[in-house]
Amino acid sequence: MINKVSDAYKKHLGSLILGPLIKMVEAVFDLLIPLFMKAIIDLSFNTSNDPISQGLGSFIKSFGIWIPSSLSLNYAIIGGVIILLLGFIGFLTTMVTQYIAARTSTYVGSDIRNALYEKILKLNKKEIEEFGLSKLLTIINSDSYQVQQGVFFFIRLITRAPFIILGSLIISLILDWQIGLVFLSIIPIILFIVFYVMRKASNQYLIIQSKLDNISTKTSDTIEGSKVVRAFDKSDYEFDNFNSYTSEYQKEAIKVSKLNALINPLTFAIVSLATIGVIFLGSFSMEKGITFFGYSLLPSTIITLVSYLDQIFVTLVLLTNLVTVLTKAQVSKRRCDQVFSLTPSIVDDVKGKTIKIEKGEELYSFRQVSLAYKEGGNNAMSDISFTLLKGQSLGIIGGTGSGKTTLVNLLDRFLDCTEGQVDYKGINIKDYRLLSLRNEIGLVPQKSVLFKGSIRSNMKMSNLNADDETIKKALTNSLAIGFVEEYPDSLDHIVEEGGHNFSGGQKQRLCLARALVKNPEVLILDDSTSALDLLTDRRVRENIRKNYADTTKVIISQRVSTVMDCDLILVLEGGKVIGKGNHDSLMKDCPIYYETYESQTQKEGL
Repeated sequence: MINKVSDAYKKHLGSLILGPLIKMVEAVFDLLIPLFMKAIIDLSFNTSNDPISQGLGSFIKSFGIWIPSSLSLNYAIIGGVIILLLGFIGFLTTMVTQYIAARTSTYVGSDIRNALYEKILKLNKKEIEEFGLSKLLTIINSDSYQVQQGVFFFIRLITRAPFIILGSLIISLILDWQIGLVFLSIIPIILFIVFYVMRKASNQYLIIQSKLDNISTKTSDTIEGSKVVRAFDKSDYEFDNFNSYTSEYQKEAIKVSKLNALINPLTFAIVSLATIGVIFLGSFSMEKGITFFGYSLLPSTIITLVSYLDQIFVTLVLLTNLVTVLTKAQVSKRRCDQVFSLTPSIVDDVKGKTIKIEKGEELYSFRQVSLAYKEGGNNAMSDISFTLLKGQSLGIIGGTGSGKTTLVNLLDRFLDCTEGQVDYKGINIKDYRLLSLRNEIGLVPQKSVLFKGSIRSNMKMSNLNADDETIKKALTNSLAIGFVEEYPDSLDHIVEEGGHNFSGGQKQRLCLARALVKNPEVLILDDSTSALDLLTDRRVRENIRKNYADTTKVIISQRVSTVMDCDLILVLEGGKVIGKGNHDSLMKDCPIYYETYESQTQKEGL
């Protein structure tokens, strides 16, 4: 289980070590090639006067004479073959490292995305809203990819870049210590520039990702409310509003791009000055006949040192790319870890209890239950008390904002009360196994939610083992079978994203059927027939009452006609129970219920 990004690194630690080690082999060969070139030149002109060139020259001579007529050509061919072999082996090591880097980074990215998705699924609605849905989407899509790219470049360059730079410095000091000082002077300057930019860019990337969150939020809102935007002729206004977000993102992105753009020109300028210094010192020593450590500086040495400067420049360019990617990855890692650090307020305790009870026994008991969404905030629900027996039906009625959905969230434990206690099957609901609780409840939410796929795949979300007969039975009881069987492909009919190819009433009936496929102990209908006409609503309720007699039913509605047949009815207002009983008792004792009934029956002509 991944609890932070570093856990994904640890999981693939072997590859994160092996890849850079293999890459060092390529770096060694890259450092050897200029030395072999120097040895070939020195052999051809018989001018070798340093131990490295002499040693490599002896190695080339050990292969014998291939072309007796020309020793210079002979050494060039043998040395060329050696250089080709070094290049070929370096190519193979590069390909192996590339494979390891691509494979490992993909696995790390996948592990992080899966862990983030799993973590988000454990968060309740309140926690997701507090963190921000758009920010979560950006993190799981964009930030996880940035971390993945960081791993890819880390494996490819983390050892090669410093090894090339350090190796070139050491070889330059061996070949000529005075010119080696030129190398020694430029490297700290360049590294200072690189890491200064990295530090500045790190804060900038955090701002950029925040701006990207804002763009995601705005895009999501506009797409979901596109009909409203067009209805009020606000397309131009929304475009200008969106353009302001993208302009802010553009401004910050340009800032960091300018910052990163400084690295390569500055590096090139410094290396060019160093190259001029090497050529100047070399030509000066040859002209004056100055000797160092008993031997004079040779043209082959100057060529070799310039080659190492070129390698340093190319490596530093790659290093700047590495720094840029790793800076982004580090910022994204922090954002991913923010999600991992979230502690779900409601978690499944594997040691929780699972209890079986008989019909007529106590199922739910609310004892002076209150709930506040924020600590120290006002109560959304206060002093709720009632008892519901297994097999009974509970109706909950009230106006908008009266606390009906909040009460439902306590029933299936999407929220925990802040005061009082909710008992389920005789024990505190917090001590009941959460997985068992959710398996025993069939919920039809207030907002109909269908997932992209087919009708069959949506039905099987509640019961993977459901066969077609079970599914069709549920569709029949929800009165959805009629329009489903009109499709040529029936249960295999495509459900588009969000179920947009169905009407509101069709979606509600499909969602109800999905809950019925589960054959739950408790069926919760959260205002889930609001899009149905009165006749269809009544027929659906009659089917459920007749064919699911042993199922405990909780029906939330604003219609009295929907809840009037329930064994127990709660009338809510302002988060409090202002009436409790059956229909007849409430008609006598609860004025608001009576007034609601009268107004609705007159309006509906009942």
